Amino acid sequence: MLTADGREMDLATKVGQLFVVGFDGTEPTDDLRTLITDRQCGNVVYFGRNIESPDQVATLTDRLRRLILEEGAGVPPFVMADQEGGVVSRLGWGTTLPSQMCLGASADPELARAAGEAVAAELATLGINVNLAPVLDVNNNPRNPVIGVRSFGEDPDLVGDLGAELAMGMQANGVVACGKHFPGHGDTSTDSHHELPVVEHDRDRLAAVEFAPFRRAIEAGIDAIMTTHVSFPAIADSPSTPATVSPAVQRRLLRDELGFDGLIVTDGMEMRAIADTIGTPAGCVRALEAGCDLLLVCHTPETQAAAIDAVIDAVESGRLDEARIDAAVERILRFKRRRLGASRPPSAARWAETADRSREVGRAIAARGITLVRDRDDTLPLTTERPLHLIGSSSGRSSPAEDDEFEPTLLADSLAAAGFDVTCHEVADRSDLPSVEAGTQVIATVDGAMADESRAAVVRTLDDRRQRFAAVVVRNPYDLSAVPDVSTAVSMYDYTRATRTALGEVLLGETTATGRLPVTVPELAD
Repeated sequence: MLTADGREMDLATKVGQLFVVGFDGTEPTDDLRTLITDRQCGNVVYFGRNIESPDQVATLTDRLRRLILEEGAGVPPFVMADQEGGVVSRLGWGTTLPSQMCLGASADPELARAAGEAVAAELATLGINVNLAPVLDVNNNPRNPVIGVRSFGEDPDLVGDLGAELAMGMQANGVVACGKHFPGHGDTSTDSHHELPVVEHDRDRLAAVEFAPFRRAIEAGIDAIMTTHVSFPAIADSPSTPATVSPAVQRRLLRDELGFDGLIVTDGMEMRAIADTIGTPAGCVRALEAGCDLLLVCHTPETQAAAIDAVIDAVESGRLDEARIDAAVERILRFKRRRLGASRPPSAARWAETADRSREVGRAIAARGITLVRDRDDTLPLTTERPLHLIGSSSGRSSPAEDDEFEPTLLADSLAAAGFDVTCHEVADRSDLPSVEAGTQVIATVDGAMADESRAAVVRTLDDRRQRFAAVVVRNPYDLSAVPDVSTAVSMYDYTRATRTALGEVLLGETTATGRLPVTVPELAD
């Protein structure tokens, strides 16, 4: 195997191609430079901590690409990001698309394809050539703390169809799509960022539900699939083995049975489901043994260096066959040639040319996805001729995977822009509720009500006051199970600019909410 400038790859250079590393800050750090120059690390991943502006990201990507080509391995890098839409979007400049569950509520494959094309066009102009999306998990567990609105919904066919269209839209614009999290993180009640979840379903159920969207995406030609750090006793090598390091899952199921010949990418190897059980360096060795190609080590320079060294040591000791490394590198280079060969230099000016299309697609998704769950008392539409009180509280992230935290003032500002005379009240519980005049228009944001009874109690109290009241479910529609009898409820699925604007239009009666809940909410009254 040769580098881009014709040099033969030694073992260290080949191992460096297998690693994708994250770093702190908005410029290359000394630690990152050392990983690139001394350990030949060949790929990077961006998080919110690396992102400031389109111009900054374009400049950063160009600097990293030059560094890797001129002082590192000499092979163009994969530059990755999680730009799923909604609550997991690293680039948040007003063009962020609504969440996948909002797309699921629209049930529109053409919109999914347009979403893939739009997000890929943005990413490509900034030199980001791998999008760690779509999420192909079937979310059928209301208590799932990490997937939720990141999923299209609970129907495997819907998830597969929309996921395949989203992926093909991305790849049509030259960006690698990476479906996740194989073989499925949708039916867990714990978060693999914190511990090792276990899915106890038998093989037949897994094949019918969890595997189905991945099978559909593979048939469509998806480039990459990300593993999950979840244990599946029915299919893994042992009941305590995370799928990421299981040859039975990665080689025998994904490669041999499902016929996937693309890139297998691990989820972050510093997540506690790996770090606290196997350990990150040992986990990286075992992931390669299982059949993975690319290893994400996203946070700690010392751990990144130790993981690279552990893989080299495993080859030199004979534990890991160098032919396994060669096969992974050959696959990586194949996809780099396929997707990176015609890429243009990063440019914030070219990004600006793509932004309007993303905003247009985002508005279309929000308009089709926002869902009027119930309006029992014909509360809607509201009017701008009377005051509107918005009542809610700030919410924390439900998982480290998410980005921004919701603030009620975000929604208040959007409703004010729609023409409402809004007063925003941030409340912790019922004791903080303001007094408002009879007949006043009142909206309560519902976010985290399943996990916090005090938030649910606020909604129930407001609903009982017989004002013109509507509950707005900001993120997770499962929160309605905590207030199942609420008289009027609208589900947004995220708090992007597009969905906040669409909410105002629905509340005013300017548009009709046509979305349908893509998940079943327990206890929700008819």
